[in-house]
Order: sequence, then structure tokens, then C-alpha cells
Amino acid sequence: MPHAASRKRASRTRREPSDDHIEVGDLTQRNDDVVESEGSDDEQPRRTAKKERTDKKGKAVLRDAGPALESDDDDGRIDVENFRDQPLDKKEGAKLHGIAQDWELIRKQIHQGSFSLVKDVAISLADVMEVDQSVKALHGVDAIMRELLDIDQEMLSHEETLKELHQKLMLGERVVSVMDRYENAVNGKMDQYRSKTSRQKYGTSEVYTQFRECIFEVQNPSVPIPPIKEFIPREHGDISDDDDDLEIGGVTQDYKCPITLTTLVNPMTSKVCGHSFSGAAIQEYLQKARADGIACPAAGCKKRLTMAVLRPDKDLEKKIKIAARQRQRQAEDSDDGEVVE
Repeated sequence: MPHAASRKRASRTRREPSDDHIEVGDLTQRNDDVVESEGSDDEQPRRTAKKERTDKKGKAVLRDAGPALESDDDDGRIDVENFRDQPLDKKEGAKLHGIAQDWELIRKQIHQGSFSLVKDVAISLADVMEVDQSVKALHGVDAIMRELLDIDQEMLSHEETLKELHQKLMLGERVVSVMDRYENAVNGKMDQYRSKTSRQKYGTSEVYTQFRECIFEVQNPSVPIPPIKEFIPREHGDISDDDDDLEIGGVTQDYKCPITLTTLVNPMTSKVCGHSFSGAAIQEYLQKARADGIACPAAGCKKRLTMAVLRPDKDLEKKIKIAARQRQRQAEDSDDGEVVE
């Protein structure tokens, strides 16, 4: 029996190492991943690390993560700094053309919505307010119209630039640094636009011209519309008024139909010559037309008309009603001014 006890004491002695041989830095742990202790240069290459993942049932499984190499790559992420400089070729042309059409569609929506709304507001203010009282209010509406025209020009710059790039691609040219070229082209167009005077920016705009003419017609019925330059002060950079080619206007609108010679009713306006007619009168007149149309009944006009080139003119119809109210007010003011003995 003493011999067996001696054997047990010897076993415990082997399992309990002395504190003199333990160093924390030499400990090696294993927790699914293999962690290796420091070794000499003659040791074999580092073993492949094992990474843990879970399968569809949630059970932990080990997979080989490949050699534990140190590299400077970015885990497969896109190189954003250089991505913008990828060249475009012909197959990308259709995409650019589609984006250009999106810009064009937005511009048309603004023309049909915002421009018409601002013009209607201006006409209403000019109709209900005296000329002296409406100056400030109409000045604010005018500023809004100009701002819309500036936005329209910026959108047009985007549209034109995309179409230019599309054209180059269709001709087989590889477009490199596309973002830089796109941004520089748009900025160049806008810088050129901003360098223009107010007359140069707005005086040649059909939208702005109609806007100012509508206001003038409401405030000054039966008075010839002056040229558009009269509504836009001359600035440094404009040519002399004597040489100015912005001679738009000078037309007196009497709102009479060239066929019936009476005030227009349900007016329709020609797209080819701009003359307006009472709806019923022009439809009856066109019954005599041949397949290629019939001569415009307005004096001196040689254009040929068909129903296809005529459109109902709601804006003109509004002007006619406003002019009728203006004449009624003038008649009432004239009656009030008479002295009855």
C-alpha cells in the first residue's frame, strides 16, 4: 500500500508544473481558429486560418479562408475615385439619349404648368388692380418669370450636352473622362448665358415676350403693343436702341375675326401664320378647302389653312373677356364724369 501512494504523489507532481516555468507570452490558445506561437525563421510557413460561418440550419461550420496574406486591396470595393473616368463607347449612347429626353420632358412640363400659371397670375393682377397700384406686384411676378426662364436654360444646357455626347458616341468616338466633360460643358453653357444682358436673355424669348404683351394689353386696351425692348431697360453691353433688332410688338389687337369682322367668339388660332378666327366662322370657311387647304382669309396672308393647323386659343379668349371688362369700366367712368345740369 505505501508503494501505491507513492505512485499517486508522483503523478500529481508531473501534472502540476512549477510557477518558475510559466510565462504568459508563451501561452498558445485554440478557439476554432489556429493561433500560432512565435517561432524561428526556420519554421514552416503559417498554416491556413479557419473561419467560422453558419449553415442554413444555424450550425457552425468551418471553411477555408485561404492563405492569411497581408495586402493593401480594398476587399473588392469599387474604386470610386477612378470610376468616373471609365470611357464610354457606342453601346452607352442610348442611355445618354434617354437621359436627354428626360430633361426635355421636364422642360415641357414646366412650360405647360409653371409658365402658364405665372402668366395667368400676371393677367389677373393687371385686370383687377390700377396701373399705379400694380407696379410692385407685377414686378415680383416678372422676377419669378425670369427665374423660371433661367432654370429652363439650365435644364436646356444639360439636355444639349447629353445630346452632343450621344452624337459623338454614335459617330464612333470613345468618350473618356465623361463626367468632367459633361460638367465642364454644362458649366460653360451656363457661364455664357449668365454673361448676357437682360435684353439678350429675355428679349429674344417668345415666352417672356408673350408674358409682357399680355400684361400690356390688359392695362392698355386698343393701344399698339410697343417693342419688347421697352419693357427691359438697356444695360452695359446692349447695342444702341436705334440699332436694336428686338422690334417685337407694335401690333394693335382689336380682337375681331377677319371673316365676320366682329369680336372673336371661341377663337381658334393658326399655327402657321398666327391669325385668329371665330371658331364657327373658320370651320364653315374650311368646308370649301381642297385637300391641301385653303388660303388664309386674313388680309395679305398667303399661308394655307387646314383644320390640322388650327387650335383653340384659351389665352386669347381670356384677353377678349378682360378687354370687354376694361371697356365697360371706361364707359362707367365716363358716365360718372359727366355733369348733369
